[in-house]
Amino acid sequence: MIKTQILARAREENRVVLTEIEAKQMLTEAGINCTETLLGTSREHAVSISESMGYPVVLKVSSVEISHKSDSGGVKVNLTDKASVEKAYDEILQSCRASVPDAFIEGVSVQPMARKGTEIIMGMNRDTNFGPVI
Repeated sequence: MIKTQILARAREENRVVLTEIEAKQMLTEAGINCTETLLGTSREHAVSISESMGYPVVLKVSSVEISHKSDSGGVKVNLTDKASVEKAYDEILQSCRASVPDAFIEGVSVQPMARKGTEIIMGMNRDTNFGPVI
């Protein structure tokens, strides 16, 4: 099970936060549809993934230490070609390294540009009175 592997890795790394990619893998395993999201570990890799997915795409910084990606300049949307992906990759890394200098950055998540809709941000906490709360 992917879920078991993801949680074991997070525990091994003493993490309480999952990456976007890990969270989407767990949600998909639970039967919740998510946008396909792959990790680009270099500019060239991000371009390769983008071209295989088809444009337009979105790039987001992938780091467990950067939760608020937009606030750190870690999100670029509606990228329509190789040049825009290359530029966005460089800008994301530069901005996030300036914003959170000590953060470990795995790369960028690459995903198809979603159609307009409602954005949902989810989190989980363990409340002393209610237990696990989403």
